[in-house]
Parts: sequence; structure tokens; C-alpha cells
Amino acid sequence: MFKCSGLVLITSLCFCAFSARASDPIQPTATAETNSNEALMAQLVALRDSFIKAVRAEGFRPRLAPPTILLDNPPSYGDYEDSKNILHIAVWSALDEKQQSRFDRLSKVLNEGKSGEQSFDESVHHWVFVHELGHWWQACQHKISNNHYAVEYGANRIAAAFWRHTDPDLMRHTENRMATVIKTLQNPVRAGQPEVAYFNENYEKLGPTPAYIWFQYTMVLKVQAEHPLPSLKQTLSQPVFLEHYAN
Repeated sequence: MFKCSGLVLITSLCFCAFSARASDPIQPTATAETNSNEALMAQLVALRDSFIKAVRAEGFRPRLAPPTILLDNPPSYGDYEDSKNILHIAVWSALDEKQQSRFDRLSKVLNEGKSGEQSFDESVHHWVFVHELGHWWQACQHKISNNHYAVEYGANRIAAAFWRHTDPDLMRHTENRMATVIKTLQNPVRAGQPEVAYFNENYEKLGPTPAYIWFQYTMVLKVQAEHPLPSLKQTLSQPVFLEHYAN
């Protein structure tokens, strides 16, 4: 999720948050939780750097430094804070019992034989994380809009193109999972009401709700239905995107 007043406030956590800049070492500690977080941080730093390498390979030069990664528990599990160039991403140990139970239920809906924590890792530390890197790229390009739908659609478009480019199997799996989950979610938009207008008018309220997930998954499925599918270079050159989905 991009910068949004009221949604970027981070819940105080009962553990020590970790952050990593491009050159910051991770200090070792003895606890199992810390070791797990260190391994996750290394994974996310590698993914961040892979994304930036892909951006450069397409001929673009980022105007910002790689974002600092902060493990915490932001609304919607991810948030790029453009004013500080920080990418907040949720970590399993920071989730409360209610949040963890949502992913336990998700794993049952998907029926993949995975735990709730595994479903969380695939959803948040792969898809959501790269989606937030899409918002970092929007900030690099100074593409900031009051049309929240266009901003979110653009970030989803970048994330989908990145995964199609680097790991098409993961993107197909992600698309299939979203298509399965969205059938269990209620469409929050009344018949005849414009989706884009509803999203923009209610953006501040949607973040912590299932309705926000419905919108995000709907956008991704629309992205995957584009014909022809946009290349990574095309999505990076159109970081905020709406076109004919404006209704």
C-alpha cells in the first residue's frame, strides 16, 4: 500500500524490529525468533536487490536509494513510506492471534497442504513485498497521484510483470490462488456503482478490511487478463496506470 494518512501508522510491537539498508549488516543474536528474522531479512534484501537489478536491466536508473526494509506489522501487511524511503513488511511473529488465524483459514481454502505461516510467507514476502517495491518505483519516477486506484493498479501491474519475467510459475500460482480466494470474498461495490470511484472515496477505510483484499485481487486478475500482457519495461514506464478500467 502506498502512502496514505491514517494507514501508515505502525502498531507498537513487543519485539525488536529489524531494518536493513543496502550496506547495513544484520547483528546476530541468540534467540530463535531473531535468527528467523535475520534469515527473512536476508531473503527480502536479495529480492529487493533482484528487483532493482531487473529495473536497471530494462534501461532505467532509479532516482532513489534501495529502500530500507523494516520488519513489523503494517496495515495490509506491507507499506512503502515514501517520505523516509522505508518499506514496511509484516513478519509472522508480529501478527496477533486473529491475524495468524486468517492465514490458517486461507491455507484450508487453498487446500495445498501448507501451514498458515507458509501461506503467509508466499503471500506477503513474495507478492506484497514486490507490490510495495512497485510503489518505491513510482516514487523514483515522481508518479504520485490522488487516484489511489491507478496507483495500486500500477503497482500490481509492475509486480505481475516482474514475477512473469523472473518466475512465471510463481506468478501462475499466485494468480490461481487469488482466483480461488476471491470467490470467498464479498464484492463491496453495489451494483451499478463505479469500482474506481468507490475505491478512491473509501481508500482510507479499506486498508484493514477484506474489501481491500477483494480490490487488490480483482486488480491483479485484471492485470493478468490484459492482452497482450505488458512487459516489465512497459509497466515500469507506466508506473501509475488506469486506462479503460476507469469507470
